[in-house]
Amino acid sequence: MNRETNVLRYALIILPALIAIYVYDYADYELFTLHFLLLLLIVTLGGRLPGFLPALAGAVELLYTAWLCGQYGELMIFPAVSALIYYSRLERRPVAFVFLILHLAALNAAFIGSTPRVTAYMNLTFLLSAALNRLLLKSGRGRADTLFLYDELRKKHFELEEARSRLLQFNSQIEAAAQAEERVRIARQLHDDIGHRLIRVKMMTEAAIHTLPHSPETGMDMMSQIRDQLAASMDDMRTAVRRINHAPQLEGAYALDRLLEELGRDTGIDTSYQVHGMPYPLYPSVQVTLFKNAREALTNALRHGHATAVWIKMCFSEHEMVMEVGNNGEQPEENPLLSRLRGKGGMGLQGMSERTRWVGGTLELRLDPEFTVITRVPLLSQPRERPL
Repeated sequence: MNRETNVLRYALIILPALIAIYVYDYADYELFTLHFLLLLLIVTLGGRLPGFLPALAGAVELLYTAWLCGQYGELMIFPAVSALIYYSRLERRPVAFVFLILHLAALNAAFIGSTPRVTAYMNLTFLLSAALNRLLLKSGRGRADTLFLYDELRKKHFELEEARSRLLQFNSQIEAAAQAEERVRIARQLHDDIGHRLIRVKMMTEAAIHTLPHSPETGMDMMSQIRDQLAASMDDMRTAVRRINHAPQLEGAYALDRLLEELGRDTGIDTSYQVHGMPYPLYPSVQVTLFKNAREALTNALRHGHATAVWIKMCFSEHEMVMEVGNNGEQPEENPLLSRLRGKGGMGLQGMSERTRWVGGTLELRLDPEFTVITRVPLLSQPRERPL
């Protein structure tokens, strides 16, 4: 039993005993005190006995409290309720039910010489106490079950957090391995292609130095070839360096900034990339969804809206992550072909919507002031750690 139940048991014994001393006149108060001290001894030992002995202590206590009722009057019904609280919490419920019937019979036997009013008062008090005790037992078990479920949920939460951390670590290791392999490939490219080309340029330069004084036209042709070779080497060098040093501006954005950079370089339109709020890591599935939605929205902006400027805005809050992909192109109402984007006829929009639902998010369209595709992902689907 818990601490509160033990306090209640002792209170049901001590307080009625003190009240009975002032209410009733007994011939021997020392003997009365001895009887209650024996009851307190039984109560104290009952909670510390091993094996089947607690049940035996409960049987002794219920019989002893029934005898006290016959010896010292109606107030002794409260020590009997204390005994009820004890044996009703035994592990075996059939034993507790048998003890209840036995206790009620013993109490009626103790009050057999009393008036019907006293007997009715005793039975009503005991039965109401038994009903109230039953409700307390149910609420206590419900509270214990709730605490157990809470502990289990917390344990599962820690296990899921650990598994998520391992997945993120494994993902980082795979990314690092891929980057290392790409660096090795680029190093080989620098050595095999650009290195050999520079050696050839050096040899052509030496030949041009010797040729220019005697044959200026041939020398100038050689210098033009050297210039072309150097320009090609510079292009290869820029590409290699871009691959080595490229790192997305935002972890979890799945290289959305590079997507805009390549789009602007290939088409010549204006691009803009903004981040609002404190960024936090995203699951790989969410990263892929955002990247594919952004790419689809940008493709539609160029193909159907004839946009000359596009932008992506990432907004991070405590409740959700929002990606807005907008453009300054034609509105769906202005172009009949674009109106399909708002209905179920657009396969691209259906794909974006399905991908977003798979990660627990929603997809929205906004026409004012510019056409914007909005992807919302709730924070419940995201890791809670913030980058250091």
